[in-house]
Amino acid sequence: MDSAELAVIGLTCNLVGVFFLANSIIFRRTRRVTEEFFGVGAGSLASVRDYSLNKIQVVIGFLFLNTGFLLQGFSVLDALRERVTTVLVCLGIVAFAGVVYLVGATYSRRTFRKYLRDFFHRNPWDFQQNMGLTQEIGVYLGIRHTPDMTVEDYVRAVRRALELPAETERPSRVTSLGDRGRRLRDDIQALPGR
Repeated sequence: MDSAELAVIGLTCNLVGVFFLANSIIFRRTRRVTEEFFGVGAGSLASVRDYSLNKIQVVIGFLFLNTGFLLQGFSVLDALRERVTTVLVCLGIVAFAGVVYLVGATYSRRTFRKYLRDFFHRNPWDFQQNMGLTQEIGVYLGIRHTPDMTVEDYVRAVRRALELPAETERPSRVTSLGDRGRRLRDDIQALPGR
């Protein structure tokens, strides 16, 4: 390969690197972002979940960007002689970046679950007080809500998925446990997206 091909391949690496860097905007530790989120108690878990993916994108972006600059450093302004080969190599780089992205996305989902477990092990949380958030956590953990499932059942499933100890029973303000279960089940079914 002569210098013109190296320059084009280097520019392709730069474009891929800039894409990954542009997609990553959070630079704080995942544990800290999680704590800040739950300390405030509002918002969406999507920003916390995406942090691990953004971190991977920063690393990938810098690798591709630096590789592109190195290749351009070795190139000169000669005309391209083997255009087909150069285009195939550039397409291979983009395909490789797609595979790396998919691996990073899988890793980020697993890391997100790990940080959720870690957070809830260190910080007590009343899942029944905020059923909207509990349901969102359950969705991220892959817990399905069925029509015959009570709020208590769903909370137990979330706690099991987070590997938390069973919650002790709290005294109820409702006189009948059957009424309480029906009321809570109705509350969870009334949530958006149900």
